[in-house]
Amino acid sequence: MARISSMPKGQIIDSHAHLTWDSFAEDQQEVIERAFAEGVVQIVQAGVDLKTIPEMVTLTETYREIFIGVGLHPHDAKLWNDEADSTIRQAAEHPKVVAIGECGLDFYYNHSDRDEQLACFKAQIEIARDLNKPLIIHSRDAWEDTFQLLEEVGGGKVRGVFHCFTGGPEVLPRIEALDFYVSFSGIVTFASAKNIQAAAPLVKADRILVETDCPYLAPQPMRGKRNEPSYVWYVAEKLAQLRGSDLKQIAETTVANARRLFDLPRVD
Repeated sequence: MARISSMPKGQIIDSHAHLTWDSFAEDQQEVIERAFAEGVVQIVQAGVDLKTIPEMVTLTETYREIFIGVGLHPHDAKLWNDEADSTIRQAAEHPKVVAIGECGLDFYYNHSDRDEQLACFKAQIEIARDLNKPLIIHSRDAWEDTFQLLEEVGGGKVRGVFHCFTGGPEVLPRIEALDFYVSFSGIVTFASAKNIQAAAPLVKADRILVETDCPYLAPQPMRGKRNEPSYVWYVAEKLAQLRGSDLKQIAETTVANARRLFDLPRVD
């Protein structure tokens, strides 16, 4: 794969990042400016807890190019209560909150028990439905329960994205039936990710996104390093290879898709 500096210059959107995490504590501004210099024109900062909402609001008010989601990650589903519901609803009134999440189900780690996760996710689907905000979905080893809740609680009235997609072709029909988007992270560049790579050409062009999920999951050839938004180009490059497309087309397509899903403004 080419280095970023040798890639065609254009615009791209990192649809899922975590720039307020400790990994960026010492050089957050430099990381953000480097992303902008490499053509990352907008970034969606996903929320995973309630305590960092004020910091995310400050970030999005500092940079016009950064937008945020607010939600509670399934790892912390045990913390869900009426106050959490109220906090997310109130935070979502901010004009730059473009999504609810990241939220969902994680039956791989089970840091919160399954019933707690199901209740927490159900409540956030209801918030997204009530506020007409898209969902940012985390689903690991929980496809059937994730689909069932989205179908039953969402009732066709919610939209969203399966972020950091780790499924294969077999789950795409259910996702397509929900009319949800599919976002690929650096995992798609890993040699071992055969199932994900098999799914990549099958996602409808108007429902595909790219992300970093930084600071984790740095793509090849940066694997092992701290991930950052500028590396989203490597994800797009791999998708172009898998889909028989070119980098410019993938970038343009995913920019249009991210703006449609999150209702992001166009930039010059």
